[in-house]
Amino acid sequence: MQNNRHFLFLLKANLKQNSWRHLSWLLILGGLFASAAAKFNVLFGATKDIAAITKTLKTPAMVALFGEFPTEKPYTTANVFAAEMLVFMAMFMAFMNISLAIRNTRVQEETGVLEMVRSRSVGRSAALSATLSEIIGLNLVMGVFYVGSLIFADLNGATLLGDILFGMSLALAGIFFGCSSLLIAQLVSSSRSAYFISYSFFGVCYILRMVTDVSKPAWTWFSPLGWVQKTYIYTQNDFWPLVLLTGSSLLLVGLAFHLASTRDINSGLLADRPGKAQAGKFLRSPLALVMRTEKNSLIGWLFGAVILGVCYGSIFNTIGDIIGTNPTYKKMLGVTQIDTASRQLILNFLNMLVLFFIALAVVEGLLVCFRLKSDEQKGYLELLHAKAITKTKLAVSYFSVGWFSSLLVYTGALAGTFFTGNALLNQPIPLKFFWRMLLTGFPAVLFFLGCGIFLIGWLPKFTNVLWLYLAGGLLVKFFGPLLNLSEKSGNFSPFGWVGKIPLTKIDTGWFIILVAGFVLLSLGGVIGYTKRDLR
Repeated sequence: MQNNRHFLFLLKANLKQNSWRHLSWLLILGGLFASAAAKFNVLFGATKDIAAITKTLKTPAMVALFGEFPTEKPYTTANVFAAEMLVFMAMFMAFMNISLAIRNTRVQEETGVLEMVRSRSVGRSAALSATLSEIIGLNLVMGVFYVGSLIFADLNGATLLGDILFGMSLALAGIFFGCSSLLIAQLVSSSRSAYFISYSFFGVCYILRMVTDVSKPAWTWFSPLGWVQKTYIYTQNDFWPLVLLTGSSLLLVGLAFHLASTRDINSGLLADRPGKAQAGKFLRSPLALVMRTEKNSLIGWLFGAVILGVCYGSIFNTIGDIIGTNPTYKKMLGVTQIDTASRQLILNFLNMLVLFFIALAVVEGLLVCFRLKSDEQKGYLELLHAKAITKTKLAVSYFSVGWFSSLLVYTGALAGTFFTGNALLNQPIPLKFFWRMLLTGFPAVLFFLGCGIFLIGWLPKFTNVLWLYLAGGLLVKFFGPLLNLSEKSGNFSPFGWVGKIPLTKIDTGWFIILVAGFVLLSLGGVIGYTKRDLR
């Protein structure tokens, strides 16, 4: 008990500090879930609609995106909802918990907050106990909200047991990835490494689930993300996968507590590789320094993006199985004729992937750009500021690496998808469509980065707002058609401005607006950073 002394006070402080973040997650994820559940009886209430969407969800393309569809009949609206929303929501629950776990542990160590707290009569494991309690509490609240939303929606074919299992599955999936991140935070010596390894672990789980769901569904048990699917909600209602999630979470957090009680503060169990005694010529500039520190992260993101693209491209030869008569995917994929050619279906599928790849690239770029703010707060830049290095040069160094990383990740994901898919098609897609997607996606990625740079320069306390803007734009674009929202409803973000690329040609007007907006926002951000006080 001495190791956990005063953890309740730390829990109270964490909840106060993170209250707006938690509320934002609840509004975005809970609002999306509740609004989608409320619409599904209207969208898929008729037998013919269920039959159409069921056949679509069983195609390899949709299985890769949403997961394996249950084989037991009869199919109901509730089955369709679970098939489309379970894996998607579990993914965002994982992101939320990874961020929370590392921010409350490893980040607090780097900023000196935990060292100051531990100087008082606070137990060695108190911070970890407070973070674990916050993770469990937040996920339980969201799980209860999900269950309440399902009960209120009263989906056709739903049962109370299935509703409860749905909410518990999402909550325990979030807790599992939160606990894995708590363990990783004890193993490494920096938040940068902790974030990288935690998201890499999730990426491996996602890709493993995607590949096994398409080829050998029985092997999906090897992916923790696949355990959520194995509950077979509204059909078998199997609770045993939740026991597996709970047991694994307990094992992970038990190891985390053991390591936290034995290691020194600001250290990790995995020793850092010693650097050279003298820096080479390549490291004698801020740009080279930032590039060196981000090298491993960039390699990991690029490798993951290419692998993800290859996995999506490997199912191109099955995209033609999507039924063009399905009214839902007419909206989502823009299919307007029954006899739509396979190529048009693939191009529409690519339009969806372009949006996802843009978001993926923006996340990597923003993480690099925002490190200017975090490295400044942690005191890492004090030595550089003491040298004859201007703030402008320092800011441009971080932002340049961020731009480069984003464009490289986007290109890698798109190239992996396009060229792998073409290798499997009897009639390859012309190269002009690749260049069309590439040139349209670049300005959208850069515009988001420009917004982030502007916030760093003038409003550094509000940088998290951009994550909400990014997530909101992507979710509305993906799920707006399912909720019968106007096509123009997504035009508040660059995701809406991209249009139906690659089906349509590049919109020169939006291209110029996005590029000009990026340039102006970036210049404004750099000017703002040079004028404002440090920290």
